[in-house]
Amino acid sequence: MFHLFKKKHAPEAEAETPEVRQPEAQHPEAQHPEAQHPEAAALAAQFGPEEFDITAVTGANGFGGEKEEEAEHWTATLPLIAWREDDGPIREENTCLVALADDILLDYLRRSAPRDSVIQARVRKGLADDRFLLVGLPSPVADREMKAVLDRATQEVSVWVPEVGTFVLNRRLNWFEADVEWIDKSVIMVYENDSEAEQRAAQATALALMKDVSVWDATIRTFALEKMWGQEADPPEWEGLTQNEALERLDPESIQVWGDGRFEVWSRDREHDWGRSAHICGNLKDGITQAEWES
Repeated sequence: MFHLFKKKHAPEAEAETPEVRQPEAQHPEAQHPEAQHPEAAALAAQFGPEEFDITAVTGANGFGGEKEEEAEHWTATLPLIAWREDDGPIREENTCLVALADDILLDYLRRSAPRDSVIQARVRKGLADDRFLLVGLPSPVADREMKAVLDRATQEVSVWVPEVGTFVLNRRLNWFEADVEWIDKSVIMVYENDSEAEQRAAQATALALMKDVSVWDATIRTFALEKMWGQEADPPEWEGLTQNEALERLDPESIQVWGDGRFEVWSRDREHDWGRSAHICGNLKDGITQAEWES
């Protein structure tokens, strides 16, 4: 469906408990920094030396891992939506926990600190930002006030757009999505969870498409086939079809809209759910401007 930013993700690991210690990394002022793991030392240098405990509410996504091609460990990140130190005030702000992990530790972190939960962790504060470096394994914790924050955050948020449909906030992807009636089939339509003004503008783009849905559907199909028909990248399942037959089978599957009138459509052969998808871009003013195959 939607093609998000592509990152290298950690593979699934065996469900086992890792060593409690990560590769150690001391603050630059600590003794013998040359003895520390270089990746861990580089990460730890971005955080202050003081260690303290926080209680935190995790976000809609769990621990994610990224690493450079030559790196030995994953840089694991866990989004937080609220935190507090000891009995201090609750700070409802978007931040994150950061840790260096191998495959086993990353899998353990995902299980011990899942998304949409209340946890406790020992951390160090970022020197130049609001991130926290995880220096001890996190664990679930019962906290009535933090649970109330979590309950508010996980309540469904929906918006009714007349003549389009009901958009519901997808917290994990941070966008609003709706099943809309596109000619004779259901299509997923989304817009970003931006400012209220931007959201209203994106809704106006959605409404403009839906008011002339027959025209836009024909335009999208025709442009896509004119640009892409006969290319080497044509789906193998189209072999033997005429252009008109392919035109009828290329159905919109999902549409993303923006407040400036732009939209992107992903279409697929209706008879092959897992086949290659067509990515079609355009705007309300200029019509369709680009079409290409995507794997």
